[in-house]
Amino acid sequence: MTKKILILGANGQIAKLVVTMLANTDTQLKLTSLHAKPAQHITKLDAANEADLVTALKDIDIVYANIGAEGRQKNVANALVNAMHTAGVSRLIWIATIGIYNELPPQQADLWRNILGTPENENSYIGDQAVAAQRITASQLDYTIIRPNELTDDNKMQQLNVQTDPQEEIIGGPITRTSVAEFVTKLINNPDQYIAESVAISSTH
Repeated sequence: MTKKILILGANGQIAKLVVTMLANTDTQLKLTSLHAKPAQHITKLDAANEADLVTALKDIDIVYANIGAEGRQKNVANALVNAMHTAGVSRLIWIATIGIYNELPPQQADLWRNILGTPENENSYIGDQAVAAQRITASQLDYTIIRPNELTDDNKMQQLNVQTDPQEEIIGGPITRTSVAEFVTKLINNPDQYIAESVAISSTH
């Protein structure tokens, strides 16, 4: 049976890799982005507009949200959760960032706090992501939050550490976007995995 996937943020680097990896699978994709490029068959969609999301969710089985660093994560999360409940769509794969649970090793945490802020400050990058994740975990949707470690552009698949306890200190290293895309693709193809979990993924070094 064909799965129908709504991708929010289809112009992003990881999302583009996922689209390529899904090309020969039994999926039908609806690609959207805040900054659409018609030549790429991507539809413009304000992911913080609840009514527009409800329309986009018609006949969708899985939502994969990879909206990136727009600074509107909490607004999108709220609108998307409401829209999914309205549309009767339950499966959500949401890309967040590492650090939203203060789970980074001390040295890395200090560096990231200086650059990206803290989970306690919702006006910072990390704080915005943290509030969004809280909205999703309270939603009663069949969600999976994926938190990749520091991203690299090496075009290679890595062995991964997968940690499902949000409070556990991250034990792995930087992860390639290709590896993140592979993890997302496998989850789309096996959507019964990691239900109601926030999953940190990193390389095994």
